[in-house]
Amino acid sequence: MAFELHEGSLKGITGKFYEDPVFKITTDELNEFEKQFPHKEKHFTNE
Repeated sequence: MAFELHEGSLKGITGKFYEDPVFKITTDELNEFEKQFPHKEKHFTNE
């Protein structure tokens, strides 16, 4: 995944993206991590 900072800056760039397993977390792991921060109301969007 890439985001162009300038229009056309990735033109001609090719390759493959491999997501590292470190980004795959469980809901339980996420909830445990979030306990470190002040409570915030969660909002969900339809994807």
